[in-house]
Amino acid sequence: MNTLTEQQWETLKKYRFHPSTPVLKGEEATSFLDGGKMKAYLSHQCSQIGTDDLKVAASLFMKRYAFVAAMGLMAMTYWNKKLNLKPENLLMVDGDKNGLWMPQFHLKDASVAEFTSREEKTEFIQSIFRDHLDHVIQSIKNATKLSNLILWENIAVYVFWIFENDDFLLNEWMRSGRDDQFRALLSDENSHWFGNYHRNPLARYYSRKVNIEGLTEKVRVRKTCCFSYRLEHGEQYRCKTCPQTCLVKKT
Repeated sequence: MNTLTEQQWETLKKYRFHPSTPVLKGEEATSFLDGGKMKAYLSHQCSQIGTDDLKVAASLFMKRYAFVAAMGLMAMTYWNKKLNLKPENLLMVDGDKNGLWMPQFHLKDASVAEFTSREEKTEFIQSIFRDHLDHVIQSIKNATKLSNLILWENIAVYVFWIFENDDFLLNEWMRSGRDDQFRALLSDENSHWFGNYHRNPLARYYSRKVNIEGLTEKVRVRKTCCFSYRLEHGEQYRCKTCPQTCLVKKT
């Protein structure tokens, strides 16, 4: 078994990792696999999330929960390290940032392993998506009837963010390996990595970035709306890639 460097753990904090503390209260991630428990949790959390609409709460929950994938893919892609992200090892801890509900994730077992083969990485990817996040998505659908198109795009935007981040690249060999992994992650041939899907549930959201009036950098416009603008005081939280505004401002 290995561990991460102090700097790497600090980096993971930016991806919503919550370090160990003597007394920690949170929600067991296993409860998110059950539709009834998920509905009860979202109903209880609505006011803290900033809405009285269960579907809005569900979408925002998935945007936050997507950081489970972000943490795992980050450590795998740039450090060749494997985190234990199974539901039974995760505790979601409430938090806020700039007025938004922003939970973090505590790993009960924070030991880290090193990947030794491409096959092992493939198994890890499946454990994140097929064995974990897809079950959370189905639970949310059962609880709220929210479209899984929104839920999968809420995950996809952060997956793309991880694989398009050049801040952690050390050399061209690392870039080549990362880009090969990204292509595999978007391939329809690997749709089974994500669950019982005939089409890759991430690939439908991968489109070229475009110029949008008022923005200095190109952005990938979302295909679905995540409902951030429907939060209390939500207009200030509207995504810069929101399809409702970007599609009329495209230049």
